Amino acid sequence: MKGRLLALNHAVILWGSTLYVGVLWALHYFWFPSWHHLTVATYYEQFIPQTQAATHFFTYWVPITGVCLCIMAWSERKTRLRWVPWAGLLLLGISTYVGQMHIIPINRYLATRVTDQAVLTEHLERWIRLNNIRWVTETLAWAVMVYYFLAKGRLPQRIVEDLA
Repeated sequence: MKGRLLALNHAVILWGSTLYVGVLWALHYFWFPSWHHLTVATYYEQFIPQTQAATHFFTYWVPITGVCLCIMAWSERKTRLRWVPWAGLLLLGISTYVGQMHIIPINRYLATRVTDQAVLTEHLERWIRLNNIRWVTETLAWAVMVYYFLAKGRLPQRIVEDLA
């Protein structure tokens, strides 16, 4: 039973990191490359409800991931993979810091319905730059989790054995 619960815990981490990095990759490549076209007349409907929904969701999800990473740290404390949850916690911590201390204040300001285009542009530029930091940190976090599952399950060796 303990093994199944730990497997579920670790799968939750992989799911969460995949979700987080997926949102940031979509943000980076699909949703806001055209942010330059947002104006004070159009940005609110195209930006605020989406950022508020994401903030609400991740406000609950990030602490769950943090707890799961702590459980993983305990379960891996005597293995060669003990560094994985600590790397995950560090990267999640950086992303959370950037989000809480820098991005959410911008979101709150933009939710006040900015009327000056220069101010809007300045805030959106900063918002994009800050989210690019999280894009990098969460991509690294996802890669660490994928490495963990590949290494833990000896997947590369199993694939070679199956091909032989």
